[in-house]
Amino acid sequence: MRIDSFCVVGGGSSGWMTAAALLRAFPEKKITLVEPPNRNIIGVGESTLGHINRFFRFLGLKDRDWMPYCSATYKSSIAFKNFRDGNGERFQYPFGRIDHSNYRSDYMTFFELRSMYPKDYPPEEFARFFNPNTIMAEEGKITSDYVCNEHPSWRFSEDTAYHMDSEKFGEYLDKYYCGDKISRRYGKVESAVKNLDGSLKAVVLDDGTNVEADLFIDCTGFKSVILENIMGSEYIPFNDVLFNDTAFAARVDYTDRENQMDLYTDCVAMSNGWVWNIPLWDRVGTGYVFSKKYIDPDIAYEEFWQYIAKRYSLKVADSADYRLINIRHGKRDKAWVKNVVGIGLAYGFLEPLESTGLMTTHENILYLIDTIKRRNKVTRIDVDSYNYTVDHAIEAMKNFIAMHYVLSGRDDNKYWQDCTNVNFAGKNDLHQIQEDPLTWHSMLQSRLEYYQLFDGLRKNFWSEDKFPGLIYIAAGQDFSPINEFNVREAHHLYPVRKSTINDYHKQWQEDRKAIYSAVEKLPTHYEYLRDYIYVEKD
Repeated sequence: MRIDSFCVVGGGSSGWMTAAALLRAFPEKKITLVEPPNRNIIGVGESTLGHINRFFRFLGLKDRDWMPYCSATYKSSIAFKNFRDGNGERFQYPFGRIDHSNYRSDYMTFFELRSMYPKDYPPEEFARFFNPNTIMAEEGKITSDYVCNEHPSWRFSEDTAYHMDSEKFGEYLDKYYCGDKISRRYGKVESAVKNLDGSLKAVVLDDGTNVEADLFIDCTGFKSVILENIMGSEYIPFNDVLFNDTAFAARVDYTDRENQMDLYTDCVAMSNGWVWNIPLWDRVGTGYVFSKKYIDPDIAYEEFWQYIAKRYSLKVADSADYRLINIRHGKRDKAWVKNVVGIGLAYGFLEPLESTGLMTTHENILYLIDTIKRRNKVTRIDVDSYNYTVDHAIEAMKNFIAMHYVLSGRDDNKYWQDCTNVNFAGKNDLHQIQEDPLTWHSMLQSRLEYYQLFDGLRKNFWSEDKFPGLIYIAAGQDFSPINEFNVREAHHLYPVRKSTINDYHKQWQEDRKAIYSAVEKLPTHYEYLRDYIYVEKD
């Protein structure tokens, strides 16, 4: 199949991100975007991951160009409050490289320190220990590359992502990036005309006109008008491991913008779900994600209202614009069928706990472009390769999100009891080792090398070959691969190790003070945005 023309169906952020990327990659080809007239979607704020920087570099976008239009702010971490015990604890999943220099060469070092000095090494210290970006995020401080000598690992362009109004971002790409370089059609897709082989020849709009193309890209959201409804790609739900199916979303005003403009997405566990907090420049996007199976929406609304009133003010809670959203998390069996590709929600969606909404969109767009650019035509192997890749990615992220719940220590109601008992991995060696100290004892007695003692768990959670964020989630949930029994036995077998760990403790305490001292001198998130991004706006 040769592709000389594209038809993107559906506007919004996914549609215009797709159109902009196609324009950048294939300026010589015909691109048509079909969207409903009079779109009136109010963005509540959307959070991104560091992967989006590659998409921005591909488009050639600069922060000062698009951020003010989209009320965007920076983000360097994701915080999880009340997920472990429900007692106000908060741990971070910071962006950036993990520091394996010096005494941080092995993850097990932290857990030895935790066993020997439990007050100095609570679960949330893991992220600070291996990634000092955590301290910058918690303190709300940001800087340009390599300004902080005590923190040489900081890379602004790699260690930051964004909070943004995603609908405004789509609008920006429409007005200022695509402009008149692509064709626009307004209308809704009512039906389609197919070729003899089952591929699409044209989509038929509600005014009776046809739009033809070689490749159709479905960006119609949860409705999946073309991929699912016309091409028959079966919808596969994820409700066996992800329970949340509803959300109340709201836009709220700051009561103290400078101090409330966090440098991270704050995820706060509730009685039957969790609340997101996404600080934009001029407001906060927030929402309560929950399951109707466990809580009535009216009760969830009351709980959400009380949360906003406590975090911001009664006035803010009363004036917020609340919207009820049905969440359809799952995927289509195939993302690419014949000459139709689903992008964004039209292909699949995961609940927003790890900011995967825009991530799956821009990553699948870039891989689609890579696939088409591979050679001058697309064959079965290209389609199969694309489908395999995007399916593998969304399945991995589904399991990653599920682990946030499975690893929780909460059991205060039916919701959390069921969440922590999801069985998607089955019984394996990891659980066996964790539950049976005698297994560890026999390993300690039989192995010669100290670091080999922990191979069983390292291969499951404590390896960067796996989804790297799982390391932070497991540690933050106090899921330790070793305990004081293991450490005592290890130090009995290798006495010099205890002295080494004591030296590491002293070194970290010195380094920790130096990092906090350096971070204290940096500008706040608000100050940095005010001075470098929103110079003309405010």
